[in-house]
Amino acid sequence: MAFKKTSELLNIGAFLSLVDGTPGSTTVNLPLSSLDREVFVITDVSLDHSPLQEPLPAQNAQITASVNRNGTGIVYLNAPDCVAHTQFTIDVGPGGQFLTQRNSYPDESTSGTSRDFLSIIATPDFVLAGSYSTSAGGAAPRNVYARITGYRAVADAATYSALVVEEAGF
Repeated sequence: MAFKKTSELLNIGAFLSLVDGTPGSTTVNLPLSSLDREVFVITDVSLDHSPLQEPLPAQNAQITASVNRNGTGIVYLNAPDCVAHTQFTIDVGPGGQFLTQRNSYPDESTSGTSRDFLSIIATPDFVLAGSYSTSAGGAAPRNVYARITGYRAVADAATYSALVVEEAGF
């Protein structure tokens, strides 16, 4: 892959407010110039969320989120457009609380070398998608937070074209 680093590391943050039972997404713009064939090379991702309200016995609460190169739905790591994914679940059974947290890249980092990265975004935005649900319904909204760290780079024409085609799904 042929690209040249043109910036120092940048931190780009995003948040998404989620209503109980209603999936949501937000598009975050990146400081890229398509005329200059700029891409964003992601080196680190952190995902977090508001604390979940502890459900009553025999109820549960779940928050799921993903950072996507495109698409507004939640995707998992097996999807080519998924940069990071997290899921947090609280289940309260008759015998007490059972807590499950499944994370994929909740706080993922690379080695820091210029050849090590998690993903490359060639289009000038990314998507934070999420859902929050409780079995009782009607809980107060919760937020999902993402911080993406990376750098801008200029790709050669062939690499840039291939990355854009892959993201666009042609």
